[in-house]
Amino acid sequence: MAIFTRVYGDAQGVNNVDSGKTAGNIICTGLTKAPVCFKVVPNYLSARDLRSEMGTGGAVETILRAMTTDGTVVMYHVADDANGNLSVMMEATGANASVMQTRLQALGNVGSVGNVFLGGGLHPTTVTTSQGFQLI
Repeated sequence: MAIFTRVYGDAQGVNNVDSGKTAGNIICTGLTKAPVCFKVVPNYLSARDLRSEMGTGGAVETILRAMTTDGTVVMYHVADDANGNLSVMMEATGANASVMQTRLQALGNVGSVGNVFLGGGLHPTTVTTSQGFQLI
């Protein structure tokens, strides 16, 4: 196997179209717009286990459909625990966490297996966002 000495090129040249070469932003060479990550927690403070809600017509599908109003879901992750966290990475979204939170809370009960209340008085759904993506 041939070995070549690289003369030109570094990680600075790998960047998103609209996020530049700034550390701290997500660098994704396969997307055309800067991705944004959202964390969705249904029934904040009394979170609902979403593992049983991943089927057709379940809460996860309903949440993702509502979120795609403003962009494309690139990937998502359902927490493998009873906390009910849903992490979503979107491309080209025009919405921020506040807009997503309001939209999801308006859906009410979206559970197909059990009750997954996204709205409600005591513990409504919360949505937070991040421009970064970091595994810790």
